Amino acid sequence: MKKIFRNIMAFAIAAMAFTACEDVPAPYDVFAPENGGEEVIDNVPQGSGTADDPYNAAGVIAYVKSLGTSESPNAVYIKGKVVSIKEQYSTQYGNATFYIGDETNSSETFYCYRVLYLGNKKFTSNDTPIAEGDEVVVYGKVVNFGGNTPETVQGSAYLYSLNGKTEAGGENQPAGEPKGDGTLNNPFNPAAAINLAKSLVSGNSDNVYIKGKIASIKEEFSTQFGNATFYISEDGSDNGTFYVFRTLYLGNRKFAAGDTQIKKGDEVIIYGKVTNYQGNTPETVQNESYIYSLNGKTEGGNGNPQPSDEVKKVTVAEFNAAAESTDVWYQLTGTVKNLKDGDQYGNFDLEDATGSVYVYGLLSAKGGEKKKFQELVAAKGIKEGSKITIIGNRGSHEGKIEVTNAYFVSIEGDNGNNDNPAGEVSGNTITVTFSTLGFENAQELSTITLVDGTTLTFDKGGNNSTPKYYVSGAAIRLYPKNSVTVNASKKIDNIVLTCSANNAEGQVAASPGSVNVSDMTVTVGSINANSVQISNTHTGTGATSQLRIATLVITYAE
Repeated sequence: MKKIFRNIMAFAIAAMAFTACEDVPAPYDVFAPENGGEEVIDNVPQGSGTADDPYNAAGVIAYVKSLGTSESPNAVYIKGKVVSIKEQYSTQYGNATFYIGDETNSSETFYCYRVLYLGNKKFTSNDTPIAEGDEVVVYGKVVNFGGNTPETVQGSAYLYSLNGKTEAGGENQPAGEPKGDGTLNNPFNPAAAINLAKSLVSGNSDNVYIKGKIASIKEEFSTQFGNATFYISEDGSDNGTFYVFRTLYLGNRKFAAGDTQIKKGDEVIIYGKVTNYQGNTPETVQNESYIYSLNGKTEGGNGNPQPSDEVKKVTVAEFNAAAESTDVWYQLTGTVKNLKDGDQYGNFDLEDATGSVYVYGLLSAKGGEKKKFQELVAAKGIKEGSKITIIGNRGSHEGKIEVTNAYFVSIEGDNGNNDNPAGEVSGNTITVTFSTLGFENAQELSTITLVDGTTLTFDKGGNNSTPKYYVSGAAIRLYPKNSVTVNASKKIDNIVLTCSANNAEGQVAASPGSVNVSDMTVTVGSINANSVQISNTHTGTGATSQLRIATLVITYAE
């Protein structure tokens, strides 16, 4: 109430100043400290949202407003003092709602909405509730609710520390920043795996690699069930743990007598799908993950894991001549032959100029649902004679070569949605909004043809990860060393990229052209050519190293 009263008085005094400047009364300095009033602290935006450099209230408010009405793609750390409490922690709901600022008398406060307790758990009768003046660090996703209320996202945030104490009772230690891109060469750390799970609207993620050390074991491997349940963190501590639920053993098989048992402190790489169980527990999907390596050892023996996410473009003949492997992915382009009406599985022959191969069970996306082929046929218009591009492993069945674990990439003449050609033309500009093109989540990209004939060609460069479209953020992600080349039939004057949450920290290059980065807008000017390559030149890893493009606007030279 004191804060509201001060604000009302401030507005009243300001109004008097406009109507009678010569008669400004003494109350102008009524709240000055020397007159017995309480000084109002004006917040200055600070922090970057990491554990080592949390946002303050003004900083997170500025960040939230930059997102429009979208949720933040990742959880962030926010530090402040409790200014007022709207709903105290209780055992009934387990969460609390309160405001924080730099100080208890800060002029700008941030709304912490239904925040869980320490350890990302519900409050219990044994826990200490918060009080005005407590120093807290809150960790979670944020949003500008309704376009006018910056706040934490309900159910996604928790109290990371209370007066310097974490759940473990020690001094506040960072739980680890999200790192990695989920590939074998650059696995997610536990914090990044948690973020991925929380970003899912529903269902499961694609298969990803997650690296960490075992912090605690809930259920050891047994010959009865063959799987185990445990927690991993980046350093093996209880901070920032990720829940590995009923994961299989090395080699994606059940644990057997004679296998080496896991123990606290072991370094593991987990490969599999993750989910946000019941909307509040990030974890691996039961029996949809396995230990890829244990203390550096894979099923095949010692040594560092070899890349398995690299995709090799080959002809059918080259594919047929390759060795069988589930660790090597091949991209094939060919004509659909011997397609059966009503087939639910996606079994057919793929033929190019060099030969033919049998495709066993084409999925709509990597790791997608089986028996959904007719939905893919309807969405993409696949039929006998269609020319398509797929990715899969070299396998065989009863001596017959097959493309196994295959998933759809593109169909000739299609941009992901037959009903919505790519791009909207206005005068000498064309605008591409990638969320309108009907891409699947995590769909790898090759070439998009725009309505005016201009093409966007994506290339992974020296990265193991290919550019992909993600529903989270509704953007195309260019990883470090990835690029997009724009080819047009006429000269291009400039290109403007509007990014979603990440702009590769401004490390973007163009050839030809000059690059200017302003917040989430990347402008490539002075092109004056029919073709330009835009590259992500970041040398780091993690979400901040990615260039996430939500829209692309091309302006042609007059």
